[in-house]
Amino acid sequence: MAHVIRLATFGIREAGSDNERKAARYITQQMTQAGLAVTEESFTFQSFALNEAMLETRSEKTAIIRLGFNPYSTTAPISGDLAFVTATDETPILKVDLEGRLVVIPGTDAFNRLSFSTNAKAIVCLSSTDFKRLKASGAISGKIKLRGTRSTGQSSNVVGFLGKNHSAREIIVSAHYDSFGGPGANDNASGVGVLLELARYFHSFKLPPSTSMRFVAFGAEEIGLLGAKAYLQKHQKDLRNCELLFNIDQVGGDGAIYTDTRGGIRGAPYKIETQVLEELADKATTDAKVSWILPLSLQRPLWANSNVPEWLQLAVSKAGMDLGREVLAADGSGSDHRVFVQAGVVATDITVEGGAQTHAPTDVPDAVHADSMELSARLVVGVIQDLLRPVRNCVAE
Repeated sequence: MAHVIRLATFGIREAGSDNERKAARYITQQMTQAGLAVTEESFTFQSFALNEAMLETRSEKTAIIRLGFNPYSTTAPISGDLAFVTATDETPILKVDLEGRLVVIPGTDAFNRLSFSTNAKAIVCLSSTDFKRLKASGAISGKIKLRGTRSTGQSSNVVGFLGKNHSAREIIVSAHYDSFGGPGANDNASGVGVLLELARYFHSFKLPPSTSMRFVAFGAEEIGLLGAKAYLQKHQKDLRNCELLFNIDQVGGDGAIYTDTRGGIRGAPYKIETQVLEELADKATTDAKVSWILPLSLQRPLWANSNVPEWLQLAVSKAGMDLGREVLAADGSGSDHRVFVQAGVVATDITVEGGAQTHAPTDVPDAVHADSMELSARLVVGVIQDLLRPVRNCVAE
């Protein structure tokens, strides 16, 4: 909890900000004190701030509340035929060709499903009132006019190494330390707090000589898993020795414990290689206001793939039983481990449901449950201790 409180005092740790850099320095200091060999690996990224977006038709102009598009391919007016879709149209969506059209929806509830399953030119979210009015007007085509700014930022990953042999089989424990919308006590100072105490614990734990561990605090997770992507790009060769990456994200809630272990092995390559589009690897996929988001169809491997062999499912289940807690299995939870799953690394994450609203000013230390953090830490320890007995390979076979 001391780590949670300290990180929250920095305020919003938005990617590339001074507050994020303060958090990185704190994490570096704590890892060093825990006895790890620490390096801070900086990386640059591109982002886009959408200031205003309007949908213009022949009869009127309508304000857009969220826009799904690729701001790095064009910021010019986006023209096309309109397709009005409601959240109840799930079956028709699969039958209608929406490719190349401006798909218009009320609110944001159906955004992810549409964004994942269609290759629309853009997805336009309007207020319910504006959606009804524009649909009733009979408009069949439109133009999106937008105003925004591209910029370049810098963040870093803090990497702590533990072991004697860099070429040994490796276990990675990770958590992201940036936040937006609030001080991020649960999301994700709670995960960083667990990460730091696990680093301290395993420093006193006698690792087999053939095993090393890395404790990685990722930057710039909230705007597109950018720290994880930078780490994968830099350490792709090292990751061939990785047996497991266990990510920790939002473990200060008061509800059920979830691990991303339901998906089995699905879509993972046979060797360590990224399936992320190269031109998007260093680019933000959303902004801090969530006024725009990159279509999920451009990021499909991140969200469709899974790499959880049976031994990992069993190890998580056993660790939960040893703690006297049921651990529920999720599939496709969204955090940094997704980057490694799609590249062929065995990876999962842990989260605890409930607690303060994320990305909000109310995500403060008083809303974080210390007992949930401890349970999460003990579960990760249980899985890793189980893993240290047999020798397994993290690449899907």
